[in-house]
Amino acid sequence: MAETKPGSEKKTTERKIGSVNKISESEIIIGTMLTLLVWVFGLIMELFGIGLILSPIIESFFTFGTWLFFKSKNDPYANKLGANLVQYLANAIPFIPSILIAFLIKVYIHNHPEKFAAFEKLAGGTAKV
Repeated sequence: MAETKPGSEKKTTERKIGSVNKISESEIIIGTMLTLLVWVFGLIMELFGIGLILSPIIESFFTFGTWLFFKSKNDPYANKLGANLVQYLANAIPFIPSILIAFLIKVYIHNHPEKFAAFEKLAGGTAKV
């Protein structure tokens, strides 16, 4: 076996377990395009009259997908019942891009947790800044 000199080993960027990974600009753009696509599809169905039944179901599957995305980024708010429940209930509002609005708000809160630490303390949570 060949010996390696100190400092010559390859440096890897490993994710630490429990650390919050920021959402990049490309992920925001792709997520925004996907949420717009799902919303436009639901809007077209709503205009034909079948969207009030099918659109909330389709948007709920997409909401579950965004929950998995935020969970993979170690989002501390991903498992909060209240936030997820409000997002699922907002899917039932017709003609409003609620999944897009919810996605962008969650991205902003995820990327700027220091701005929302005071609100979490007010709500009785344990904020770490």
